[in-house]
Amino acid sequence: MAFVSLAPIAVILSIALKSNTELATNPLGFPHDWLFSNFLDAWSEAGIGRYILNSIIVSVPTLLIVVLASSLAGYAFALIRFRGREVIFTLFLVGLMLPAVSIVTALSFIEQSLGLYNTLPGLVLAESAMCLPLAVFIMRAAFKDLPGELREAVFIDGGTEITAFFRVMLPLARPAVSATIVLTFLTVWNDYLIPLVLINTESLRTVPLGLAFLKTAFTSDTVLVAASTVLAAIPSILIYVLLQRQFIQGIAQGSIK
Repeated sequence: MAFVSLAPIAVILSIALKSNTELATNPLGFPHDWLFSNFLDAWSEAGIGRYILNSIIVSVPTLLIVVLASSLAGYAFALIRFRGREVIFTLFLVGLMLPAVSIVTALSFIEQSLGLYNTLPGLVLAESAMCLPLAVFIMRAAFKDLPGELREAVFIDGGTEITAFFRVMLPLARPAVSATIVLTFLTVWNDYLIPLVLINTESLRTVPLGLAFLKTAFTSDTVLVAASTVLAAIPSILIYVLLQRQFIQGIAQGSIK
C-alpha cells in the first residue's frame, strides 16, 4: 500500500528533475542529471508562484474563519442547552450531504448580488461555507468528549462562558482543532470546482486552476508542468507533516469513550 501511494509521487518528482529530451528516452527511470533549475523555471516562466500566493491568500483567512466559527458552534452544540439546538445542528449535517456541484450555480448568483464575484474575498467566504459543516461536526464531537465538570468548575470559580471556552475547553480540544486545520487547508488548497465557477481572471487563479491552465499552455513542456506540480504540493505536505500527530488524535477524539 505504501508503494502504491508513493510511486506516483516518485514518478512526478523524477520527471520534474529531467530534461524533456531525457524524459522522451527514459520516462520512468531516475534522472541522469538532476536539473533543479526546472523549479526556478516553473516559478518564473510558468508563474506557479502567483497561483501559490493566491491560494495562500485564500487558505489562511478561510482557516481562521472556519476554526473560530466551528469551535464556537461545536462548543455551543455540545455543552450549551438552547431551544432548537438539534434542529440547527441537523442543518449543518445537511451541508455534509450536499455535493458542491449542486450548489455552485446558486453560489455564483449570491456572490454576484453581493459584488464578490471574481474576487478572492468572495472565494474565501464560499470556501469557508463549504468547509464549516465538517468542521462543526468534528469540534462538536471533541467538546462532547471532554468532561463537562471542567466547565462547571469555571463557573464555580466565578468565570464566564467566554473564560470557560478560551481558557479551559478550547486548549483541551487542540487535537480536534489541528484536525480541522489540516482538513480545511487540504480541501481549500486542492479545490478546483468552486474557484473554477467563481474566478475568471487569470491573475486570481488558485493552484488547481493554475495547474489546469499550465497543462494546456505548456502541452509540449511536460517537465515544466511536473515541476510546477511539485512546488504546488509542498505546502500541503508541510502542513500535514507538522500536524500529523494532532490530526490523528483529533480524528479519533470522540469515537471512543
